[in-house]
Amino acid sequence: MNRIRPVVASAVALAAVASLSACGDMAGGAQGPAHGEPGHKMLQVATVNGVGAVVTDADGKTLYRFDKDLSQPPTSNCDGGCATSWPPMLAGVATPMLKGIQDTQVGTTTRKDGSKQITLNGWPLYEYAGDKAAGDMNGQGANGTWFAVAPDGSKITAKGNAGGAGS
Repeated sequence: MNRIRPVVASAVALAAVASLSACGDMAGGAQGPAHGEPGHKMLQVATVNGVGAVVTDADGKTLYRFDKDLSQPPTSNCDGGCATSWPPMLAGVATPMLKGIQDTQVGTTTRKDGSKQITLNGWPLYEYAGDKAAGDMNGQGANGTWFAVAPDGSKITAKGNAGGAGS
């Protein structure tokens, strides 16, 4: 009977360590569901016809950078009506989940309203209100200042399926 207690205690301890390890893997951001838990954001790489690798959110919507922003130090210059057309990708309560993007490239910047915006290689990230479906790039090249983002944070200059947003 005395031999059973140590075996049971060891089994319970092993199960606890295994479950904590699984949680640690999820926190790394490379695993798990596309949307993650509430408060998690997702940056992933998708392929857009005619363009190649593009950074998107969890729903596959293209993310953009604005040439009037700064990467050093990371600064957003899109507020008010600009932020209505180009909603900033605001940081969630946890580190963003990443798929195909190096975690060392991802950060945040504080916007003028105090909210935190996700950055890639220093560039603040935005969606475009005119993109309705995964893979849309209707904001590509808008006003000569808005460009889809490559996985390294650089701007993509290819036309893609750009629609009427300043093309």
